[in-house]
Amino acid sequence: MRLCVLDSSFALAWVFADEHNTLADALQEQLYRGDSVVVPAVLWGLEVRNALRSAVRRQRMTIEQAEERRLLLSRVPRISVAAPAGLGNSLDQLMRAHGLTSYDAVYLAIAIEQALPLATADAELRAAAVAAGVRPYAG
Repeated sequence: MRLCVLDSSFALAWVFADEHNTLADALQEQLYRGDSVVVPAVLWGLEVRNALRSAVRRQRMTIEQAEERRLLLSRVPRISVAAPAGLGNSLDQLMRAHGLTSYDAVYLAIAIEQALPLATADAELRAAAVAAGVRPYAG
């Protein structure tokens, strides 16, 4: 069963103890039971790698810890999807309407196209999702 669109900020709650939250725990429990999440192909992995690289640069973790966590996140049961067809114009509209980065707009566009809730720890993206009629993941 597809549960939600998962952005990297939400998944990183499983990596960083100071970002831990009960909603991320609830999603992780559902994933252990065999459900899956939807992520944008390529983008999700790149964002995870970038966040882990930044954590190493800021000395939040070692290179070895970052690699261990990257491998753990690579095992998250997920369905990677391409950006929606004709995304260019709708992406620009989402970016302008909600003040989003192109990366965040892709998560929102996929949630809209897939009619799935969006799991994000990003307050601006969450507000944009609600404004666009997308349910936030609620456990």
